[in-house]
Amino acid sequence: MPLLEQCLWENLTPQRPQSSALQGELSVDVCVIGAGITGLSAAIHLLEQGKSVCVLEAHRTGHGGSGRNVGLVNAGMWIAPDEIEAGFGEAVGSQLNRMLGAAPALVFSLVDKYRIDCQLRREGTL
Repeated sequence: MPLLEQCLWENLTPQRPQSSALQGELSVDVCVIGAGITGLSAAIHLLEQGKSVCVLEAHRTGHGGSGRNVGLVNAGMWIAPDEIEAGFGEAVGSQLNRMLGAAPALVFSLVDKYRIDCQLRREGTL
């Protein structure tokens, strides 16, 4: 059975504007590869620091894994926090756990700051 490359969010949301392919040369401080949540967040943060940025996407905005996730904003990975510390050591593991714990607030703040229309609901997680 062939795997269908479809995403519920793509089927339910309005069509995104198309962009044209990069023509010629472009000189920027940073080139971000991928226009999913991760790439666009990186681009926003770089722009806020005064860097010139170009975002390149092979398909369309939000096409890849971070842009087509299950729609949940949660703190962490599918690995328990104590396993992260055991695998990376206490110092690095606890720092990673703090960063993961702060990630949802960062996403919510970007949605608020840039008025991103994404039907965000702050429901919490178990």
